[in-house]
Amino acid sequence: MWYKGKRLLLTTLAAGLLYTTTAFAANVQMDLFYNGAHHAYNAKEIAIVIDGEKYTDPNMPAVSIDGRTMLPMRGICQELGCTVTWNEGARQVYAVSDTHTVVFQIDSKTGYKNGEAFTMDVAPMIINDRTMLPVRALATALDIDVTWDDPNRTVYIGEAPSTGGSTGGNTGSNTGNNTGGSTGNNTGGSTGNNTGGNTGTNTATTGKVSKVTVPASKTATQNFVIETTGSFNRCEEVYVSDNKVVLDFYGATNGLATNITATNSPFVTAIRTAQHTADNGETYTRVVFDLTGKMEYKVTPNAAKNQVTLAFEQVEIKSITSSHSGNKETVTINASGATGATVTTMQDPYRTVIDMPGVKADDIDEIINTDGLEYVKEVRTGWMNGTTFRVVVEADDLTQMTWKEENGKLTVTVEKSTLENLSYDDSTNTLTLKKVRNINTSSIKHKDAYLDGYYELTLPGDYSDVYGYGTLNVNTSQIKSITVSTTGGNTVIRFNQNIISAYTIKDTGSAYEITAKNPQQVYDKVLLLDAGHGGNDPGTSGNGLTEKTMNLTIALKVKSYVESNSNIKVYLTRDDDSRPANADRAKTANQIADLMVSIHMNAGTASASGTETLYAAHSNDGNGTLTSLQAAQAVQSRLPGALSTTNRGVKSRPDLLILNSTTVPAILIETCFLSNPGDALKISQATYQDAAAKAIGDGIIYAMNNYKLR
Repeated sequence: MWYKGKRLLLTTLAAGLLYTTTAFAANVQMDLFYNGAHHAYNAKEIAIVIDGEKYTDPNMPAVSIDGRTMLPMRGICQELGCTVTWNEGARQVYAVSDTHTVVFQIDSKTGYKNGEAFTMDVAPMIINDRTMLPVRALATALDIDVTWDDPNRTVYIGEAPSTGGSTGGNTGSNTGNNTGGSTGNNTGGSTGNNTGGNTGTNTATTGKVSKVTVPASKTATQNFVIETTGSFNRCEEVYVSDNKVVLDFYGATNGLATNITATNSPFVTAIRTAQHTADNGETYTRVVFDLTGKMEYKVTPNAAKNQVTLAFEQVEIKSITSSHSGNKETVTINASGATGATVTTMQDPYRTVIDMPGVKADDIDEIINTDGLEYVKEVRTGWMNGTTFRVVVEADDLTQMTWKEENGKLTVTVEKSTLENLSYDDSTNTLTLKKVRNINTSSIKHKDAYLDGYYELTLPGDYSDVYGYGTLNVNTSQIKSITVSTTGGNTVIRFNQNIISAYTIKDTGSAYEITAKNPQQVYDKVLLLDAGHGGNDPGTSGNGLTEKTMNLTIALKVKSYVESNSNIKVYLTRDDDSRPANADRAKTANQIADLMVSIHMNAGTASASGTETLYAAHSNDGNGTLTSLQAAQAVQSRLPGALSTTNRGVKSRPDLLILNSTTVPAILIETCFLSNPGDALKISQATYQDAAAKAIGDGIIYAMNNYKLR
């Protein structure tokens, strides 16, 4: 079946109410993976009730992300009688019934219902490989009644109970739902029917967040006081991650700076603020405290609702102990609570560094007893800047160190690695393999998967008896870690990279040295090709063509042409429908490239047409090396003729991030106008695409061969 009817008012869907207790809701604790990162989740369970029956999704519960409730789409839509289809290539999900077709685009706030666009406050997301839909979008798209019962943290889909204790959603003569029965935001003039203690939905704005008082110094008591002029309706704490405290002040506008960095705290690194509007139209100000790590704290409002105190407890380090068992050793920091620790692994020597700001550690020795330990070389302590207590655990190179913190114990575990006869020098980024057996270095296979973040070397044979297997945690600016494994009878060494690198192999007679280098140290000429836009940023479109797709098509053809006709090493910013941040594209160019070429398509009126190349002057122009202008001229002199398009010339565009954030020569090619039928028809054909790629490639080759690059 498909629900139709009047959509009810949706009230604020918060991740956790600071002052509302829920007697029967369990806590959901799980790891959530979204936006390319893992997030610890710990919040009250959100129940889903469909037509009076509780619904439990077998794969994914409802969760609250940054204050918005996200529902597992597939299961709920199927319960409502829809067929759900996933389009991997387009990253779109379809919900189809006899009368409706609804399309959601992952990470886009625009959806389509029977061909008509509608806008969502929050975009659908992929969380733990499941499509999660914001609850308000579900109501809008499916024309169903969705009610949020705040005290019971329940989403009602279809029929909702009409008892007096639920929050929000009811229209008519009693939509107030105010705390303590006071008169609220009602229609029809009647007062709210909730009893004391339930949080209401009064949307009136009565105060302004006007002041944050920080501690007097980093060594003073760590209390932060947030004040409002006038009162706020309520304050809610929203769980986002362990290293943030997030407070939402409802009924209060924002009178603070958006970023406060002078916190006078060893563990509060910044305070950020922003003003928002909730689903029910209520204004609220969010105040975010960024922490070095998980901390113990207490949030206390005053009775007048014009002040909230965030008090951090000073944690005491009580002892540091160590133990040995089998192939595992542990160093345990015993504390009175969460330490807010920042933990870093470093090389030469191999060590784990734990920094705990603002703790008390009066009775801890500078050198910790490690008698009986085989892998741990030393455990030492000290103070950094007088406010941060540091513990360093130093171990043998061929061990694995991991850490965790829970229940007042921060434990570093050191395990004997299966790796042997190898070492890593982080000053030269060199992995040294002892020559226990000969390796034919000319037969080593190279796989440069730089867009996936790694580079692999496959040795000709199984060397697991010589070098073992496992992971060497490096954590340098260039290399994250190195894994050694055996696949198909061959030993594979994978370098997990922080930046794109090239690799050389040297036989010293007694060892093999594999060194990760900047590509400019290995190749004479390095080009970074950028296919503009991508992912949830399609760029422009016209005459049946989408810019991001056409950009990638041309970029791949240019790469193939340049590699076949020159000695230029070519890297891409993307080779699929992904979207690197523009700042990251420019950063990569600055790190590795001699020239960056970004390929785009233009748009304008239907009569606008032609080809143009954009550039920006750099401060280092004039030193005798290739400039952006010279590269732009080399391409523009060839491309319009190849496409038989209007020559719109070379233009200075210092306002474009790709051009003004690069320090190496960089150009942006507007190949043609997709909005022009003639231009679009040409670029849609393989013959013209190949001609464009050749012209761009010839311009690049000319510029990089005829001008000094470094």
